[in-house]
Amino acid sequence: MSNSFTRALGGLALGLLALTSCKKTESLSITAAPQPSSHPITSTTLSGNLKGTLLSSVGTYTMSGDVHVALKDTLYVQKGVTINVTNNSAFFVDGNLIVEGTAASPVTFTSPLNKKGSWGGFQCDSAQSVSIKWAHINYAGGPNATGSPRGTIRIAPKSPKQHIKVTIQDSWLLSGTDDGISLFGGGVVVDIQRNTIGDEGTTDGDAINLKSGATGVVAYNVLWNGAGTAIKLETSPTVLYPQTNVTVNNNTIVASGYRRGAGEPGRAISADKFAQGAIFNNLIVNDYYGLDINPVADVKNVIYGYNYFYTAVDSTRKNFYPAGSIGKPQPTDIISTSKTDKDPMFVKLSATTDPSQGVDPNDYHLQAGSPAKGKGNPTYNNDIGAYTSDDKGNKH
Repeated sequence: MSNSFTRALGGLALGLLALTSCKKTESLSITAAPQPSSHPITSTTLSGNLKGTLLSSVGTYTMSGDVHVALKDTLYVQKGVTINVTNNSAFFVDGNLIVEGTAASPVTFTSPLNKKGSWGGFQCDSAQSVSIKWAHINYAGGPNATGSPRGTIRIAPKSPKQHIKVTIQDSWLLSGTDDGISLFGGGVVVDIQRNTIGDEGTTDGDAINLKSGATGVVAYNVLWNGAGTAIKLETSPTVLYPQTNVTVNNNTIVASGYRRGAGEPGRAISADKFAQGAIFNNLIVNDYYGLDINPVADVKNVIYGYNYFYTAVDSTRKNFYPAGSIGKPQPTDIISTSKTDKDPMFVKLSATTDPSQGVDPNDYHLQAGSPAKGKGNPTYNNDIGAYTSDDKGNKH
């Protein structure tokens, strides 16, 4: 979600940050990943308290009401399982969620209505751990009790001393009504890699929204047609510990930020409100704004370079590093000066900047001879963007 703030607080808060940096680091408890539960779930209708294993051999389940995974319990989903969610139901996770699809047999969470906001997504505010691999998660974001849209995957630990491991890999998050992945409060250790996240939000909503102490890696993701910002890093304007500090590398970000409107358009990548980060090798194409490093970020600890900026929309070319940003073009960046200059050479890129809802007509793999190949910071990858010449990149 978008957040306005008062820049006048920046100087005071940065001063407080300097003071707090001298304090002794507090100890943190880290929740270990659980072993998969062996209790088989054979009933094909799901609701209420649930623990155990959703079975490949059963195949398809219908979720008719909210599912609650209690503290210390584990819900394990085997490869190939499909869960059809009805009645705007949601997963509420206080324990552990493990989704183990494979490339050949992904897991699917969807709604038979096949439209945005049809079910409530994963509400994991008190989860002990979340691991989702090779899963399709479609049409989430249905309203909560107050009528507000819900994020597809939301995690907000109650204590900053509780570190929660969040792994989301090789999955597809498509056509939610709000944030795709939103992590608020406490200490969350993220491993968000090789996903495709598209068409998230309506007039607002970020693809990946990391706040208030998140640390880890966001890499090799394809992010397209988000309403707001594709990757947002923030801490807090008032609570400076723990700081958000995330490595953001080799993401391909296309056509983000338009639906929020000109008043506060979305960014491809934003470092805001006392966040730290390392931002390298990202391929930023046809986005309303490019890389925004806000003056109230922890500017001395935001490092960046080797990013690639291209647009076919002349009016947005000036926004690669938007006005008011501390960020400046780097000698290692690749920056297009016209529609015909430094085209990244996707296999297919249509003229539109706003693909129709839930359907992306493009193919963001790089053709042979692309200027993005071999131009990355080798600390992360020799190539720029999510699809790389080695075996580290996006598998979709």
